[in-house]
Amino acid sequence: MMIMKTNFKALALALALGLIACQAMAQEVVTRFNGGTEKAPVRRDVAPARFLPFFDDFSQSTVYPDSTKWTDNGAMVNDGFPMCPPNRNGVTLDVLDANGRVYDYAISNAFVAEYLTSVRIRLDSIMEPEPRALTPADSVYLSFYYQPQGNGLAPEPQDSLVLQFGTTTEHEEFLYLDYQNYSIAEIFEHMQVDTLFPGDTVWAFEGCTPGLYAIITDTLTPAAQGQMAVPCDSVFTTVADTTWYHIWSVPGQTLQAFMEENHGAYFKQVMIPIRDLKYFRDDFYFRFYNYASIVNASHPSERSNEDNWNIDFVYLNAGRSMNDTDYPMLTFAGQRPTFFNRYQAIPYRQYRVNPNSAMSENLELDIANLDGVDHEAHYYYKVQQVGGGQHYERHLETAIIHPYKQDGYLSCPEFGESPACPYVGELFALDMWRDSVSYLVSHYIYDSACTPPLMDSMVYRMGMYNYYAYDDGIPELGFGLSVAGGKFAVRFDVADYDTIQGVQLLFNHTLNDANNKYFDIVVWKDENGKPGEEIYRLASQRPQWQEQPYRFSYYKFDHTVVTANTFYIGIEQRSNDLINIGMDATNDNSQYNFYNTNGSWQPSSKHGSLMIRPVVGANYFIGVEENGPSTPSTGSGAFMLYPNPVHNTLHIEADIDSAQISIFDLMGRKVFEGEYRTEISLDHLCNGMYFIQVTTHDGQTFNQKFIIEK
Repeated sequence: MMIMKTNFKALALALALGLIACQAMAQEVVTRFNGGTEKAPVRRDVAPARFLPFFDDFSQSTVYPDSTKWTDNGAMVNDGFPMCPPNRNGVTLDVLDANGRVYDYAISNAFVAEYLTSVRIRLDSIMEPEPRALTPADSVYLSFYYQPQGNGLAPEPQDSLVLQFGTTTEHEEFLYLDYQNYSIAEIFEHMQVDTLFPGDTVWAFEGCTPGLYAIITDTLTPAAQGQMAVPCDSVFTTVADTTWYHIWSVPGQTLQAFMEENHGAYFKQVMIPIRDLKYFRDDFYFRFYNYASIVNASHPSERSNEDNWNIDFVYLNAGRSMNDTDYPMLTFAGQRPTFFNRYQAIPYRQYRVNPNSAMSENLELDIANLDGVDHEAHYYYKVQQVGGGQHYERHLETAIIHPYKQDGYLSCPEFGESPACPYVGELFALDMWRDSVSYLVSHYIYDSACTPPLMDSMVYRMGMYNYYAYDDGIPELGFGLSVAGGKFAVRFDVADYDTIQGVQLLFNHTLNDANNKYFDIVVWKDENGKPGEEIYRLASQRPQWQEQPYRFSYYKFDHTVVTANTFYIGIEQRSNDLINIGMDATNDNSQYNFYNTNGSWQPSSKHGSLMIRPVVGANYFIGVEENGPSTPSTGSGAFMLYPNPVHNTLHIEADIDSAQISIFDLMGRKVFEGEYRTEISLDHLCNGMYFIQVTTHDGQTFNQKFIIEK
């Protein structure tokens, strides 16, 4: 928003403002996620206008949408709520405000909850292959995938997902009067009088906007002391008014009903042609928003996140058609695979005791072919110990991957392995002198027979520190009991004696934080496969919420608890209200969850993983943040591109001496070729997605995609 001083309209404002210038049954309950991620305040549109194409698959963002493409950040980018998305990550619209709390005006009737608004887009012209005007004859389409509910909770039929197009006009609007302070003596000299009476007018001084004035309210003589504020200028602001037009909407429904209507597909693609001439201007916008409604008004602690909608693969460009629904892309989708058999995270000391039991036989990956034809894909993964000597790669035979719209993800064979389920190549190194270890894991899928080559990478850090975790860090749901004195617990099995130092918990916000109730943290021994004798209690605790996304709160025990074999850790509620602890819906470990509302422990019937992480060992350390965007990396050593998206100059870091570099556009045209260098100028290329191919002197070929944004 631009603020400026202007002179026109000043007299009229002075006349208008001058005078003012001086003066039930107890049971388990699963609720919707809310507030496990704190969201930053809504951004203003500070990004420059974009030319076509506009594309975002959200794979390069975490938590907040890309600020160069979207003007607000209430919607959440994540890989937990979307179920079987076209590629990694999606964006979720829900009922959370910019700070991760349920909107304080949320009601049981449908209300507008969340917005996802594009930056300003130039639909008046295009820049490639040469600048020219853009018209409806250029066949402009907006496409996207959407899904109701996903791993969250379904929107009701009265709720909906809406798409609007917007056009903007700007005008100046009065903001405030700018005052200058003058002594009484200066006032008399300026007015050339020796007395001022109530009702007299003091006009603006020289150098100020003519016509502004202040009204005297007391009798002033030369003996008067002090200063007086006199208006000097009018300050205006440039205001953008956007007119929004309804384009498309769909009512809420369950994911099951949605899939039945769409032949078993988890996501549906929508194609929207833009044909109205009023949109072909330099200030076009589009936005998604959702109508939502809050239920359970009689149970405030259950009034958490509702009505989830997931959106992915948003693409706006010219030269498209209704049949332009395929994309030459092989991509990793879903979540990062774990190497462990049972847990998402395990202490390194416990892993060393029995590594064979801790490790899984194979990994599980979601791989999609977004093209309309089959592709013969190559796959391999690498494991590199951070600060250590272990390093290995595992290459698989090529596999035929059918289109995502036809068969979904690549499947696993009945026997053996495939890129969707590669075997774990090695046990992790056993270093008796370390308290923790961390590994860089890199997965690659590519079809080098295409021009340009199709490829994708998924790179992340995986560590073994000093805590156990069944969950992946994203609470799609919430859990609690509806009875005072109710208990719930999670089972953990240790390979050797250890000491429990405390526990990490992640609580969901509810409307007005109605779940901010007292509870006790309890540790139990095992008794025939269920919680038995109590061995520790940390009494009178309350939920704690962090100000950053995906952050657990640590509850330190007042003394260490020695345990061996099996223990249970959980919560005993003190009220009938749900404590609403986070629940990961994508990893089902319900066989390790138990609850007790009547004196008898029962296995949980609610699918998911409770977000309870016991911290063990001598010290409290968690290690490197594991939730984050995949960092592109490939090659025999390291091959990294940055920045991505890139403005003018692409930087390359590679563990190679010499190579040939080729860059292709999305249509397969070679737009650059040359010898390997660490910097490549892209001034001659237009905005869009590109593919870079690096071929080493010994014939190895590596590929990666990047985006140019100028």
